[in-house]
Amino acid sequence: MTNPANGEVSENYKGLLIQYCHERGLDQPKYTETQLGPSDAPQWQVKVSYGNYVHETPEPVPGSKKLAHQVASQQVLAEIGSRRESFLSGDIVETAAVSSSEAEDAFVAVSEPIEVPMSLLSAALTIANERLTSAQPSRYRTLTDAEFSDKLSKLTLKIVRNLMTEAEVDNITFG
Repeated sequence: MTNPANGEVSENYKGLLIQYCHERGLDQPKYTETQLGPSDAPQWQVKVSYGNYVHETPEPVPGSKKLAHQVASQQVLAEIGSRRESFLSGDIVETAAVSSSEAEDAFVAVSEPIEVPMSLLSAALTIANERLTSAQPSRYRTLTDAEFSDKLSKLTLKIVRNLMTEAEVDNITFG
């Protein structure tokens, strides 16, 4: 946790963000800061660019530039965590080619039971597990086993339903 009042940081959020980007093949985050206020009591507005995203601190951060980078990195990691949770729960789809209305249609819950071949279910489970574990490597995992299992089952069902809907549209039957 960052405490701007005393200028202390309990974790190296900037290092964690660099590691996050490195693990995903992204360039290191770039920091752009603007000093506000007098030089004897500076405040920093920080913009962080990483991957296809840009984050700007909502309020200027008082203290050193180093502290401002840590606070901005902490905010970025929280934003990433929030996006990850939304993605894993099916609230958002991270695909540029899919519009938001298509994404909503793709994950509408189906109340009727469907028959699915075991091989399709097994493949969907494998895909869901891979997506969940690659989205949150085990050393960063904040989910309990029960939460992970819940997300895994929900994501597996969404994948199966999406595949079955697309198969129906394309007139494909499973034997």
